Amino acid sequence: MKKYIVNIFLMFFVVEVGLMLLYFNLSKPRLLILHSYNTDYSWVRDVNTGINRVIKNKSHYFVRWHYLDTKRHPWPEYKANAGLIARKMIDKWQPNVIIASDDDAQAYVTKHYINDPKIKIVFTGVNNDLKTYGFDKANNVTGVLERLPLTALTDGLLTFTRRHSNRDVNRNPLKVFFIGDKSETVVGDERWVRNFNWSPIVLVGTHLVDSLSDWQNAVRDASAVADYIITSNYRKVSRTPGSSELVTPKELITSTVKESTIPVIGTNAFFAEDGGMLAIATSPFEQGEVAAKMAVEILDNKKHPGDIPVVNSSKCVIAMNATILRERKFDVPPVYESSAMANNLYIK
Repeated sequence: MKKYIVNIFLMFFVVEVGLMLLYFNLSKPRLLILHSYNTDYSWVRDVNTGINRVIKNKSHYFVRWHYLDTKRHPWPEYKANAGLIARKMIDKWQPNVIIASDDDAQAYVTKHYINDPKIKIVFTGVNNDLKTYGFDKANNVTGVLERLPLTALTDGLLTFTRRHSNRDVNRNPLKVFFIGDKSETVVGDERWVRNFNWSPIVLVGTHLVDSLSDWQNAVRDASAVADYIITSNYRKVSRTPGSSELVTPKELITSTVKESTIPVIGTNAFFAEDGGMLAIATSPFEQGEVAAKMAVEILDNKKHPGDIPVVNSSKCVIAMNATILRERKFDVPPVYESSAMANNLYIK
């Protein structure tokens, strides 16, 4: 009888502990990290590095990661379906805060939760205007706008030119030409490029393309009128017009560097990984870290998104491919090399 009573008590104890653990887990703040793209994309990898710098010790959070994977599947039907799947998950799981990275996550998911009293949204990596997604009228949204580091890029181009020639850029201005794909991200980038004050450099043109032949023509056109080609993203360039087959980034950039008669500079760190010689890039680490800090302010300090100002990206990183730099005989100051090495963005 005594043993029976002990077993009853043990059973109640186990059930009580189980219920307590269940309650603890259910009452944890729920943080959803929603990416437009997939983990094989270095931008996503580095944004996640920034996020984890902030939340790695937040064991009291219930964190979930979800990837739409729209970079590899840029077709409207896929995006719409990926967005629907993500929204069903959100409706069921009911996260307290969503950190949503890049424009597709906003276009296909978060804009459907504007002013939802149960869900707070922190966007990051957004290139388009807030009005594009209705965020300008949202009271439950804040975040980080991704803006190309064009001031740092301008300084770099002037520095490189001084190292390579005695050119007087005031009398003979440098000319730049911007080329990118027609993705949601690059449409925002191109608007930023066109509206930027490049002085004393001159922007002589921009061209957004959707096929390999268009890209090759744009490179030839730019080489005839400019001193530098600038690019941001190029992962949505089809093999042939109207084709669903995409040109791989490495193939596209490797051939671009070989065919262009002028230097090609990227504004994303992955440009060097894809075969480009040098990128003066928006920091993906900053995008993740700042967004995560905003989420912590909301979850831990009970801040309202409306009380946290939307900010522009402010930091840049250097990425370089030393082999391509040597082949092109393109000399850069040692500080660029040191910066790339410090962020593990230096490719030998």
